[in-house]
Amino acid sequence: MRFAAVTLGVGFVGTILASYLQSPSVASAESLVARMSPPAHLIAAETAVPAAPAAMRLIDMRNGANCKVPSPADGDGALQPLPIGGECSASPELSRVAYWQTREDGSLVMADNGGRTVLEFIPGDGVLYESIYPTNALITIVAARG
Repeated sequence: MRFAAVTLGVGFVGTILASYLQSPSVASAESLVARMSPPAHLIAAETAVPAAPAAMRLIDMRNGANCKVPSPADGDGALQPLPIGGECSASPELSRVAYWQTREDGSLVMADNGGRTVLEFIPGDGVLYESIYPTNALITIVAARG
């Protein structure tokens, strides 16, 4: 039953779209595209990098190690000291981290004492950041509560 309803709905929308696109005027097609496009303020809201909270919680999903750290300061892109402690020392990757930096594209890099990249994160969906390097790291960063 749901399949039939979906099929009819898609067919109806397709018929209307085809009738608009078959009109002789290019302006009509452009008008249709403009009406179907989301408003600019919604597009800007989706692509904007959210502001970091005052504190974040680093969580190693493999062993449950987690700790609360202050958010990195928006700086000039230079490495900043990262005060990791507590349970995070139980995480093989997080225990090696000494510095971090935020990049213009919204990504976050964590480095060891020698400045070598240990972890790299991108803004996440439902979390502040999710790890992308190394590929076997399962570390996420969420806003810290309390």
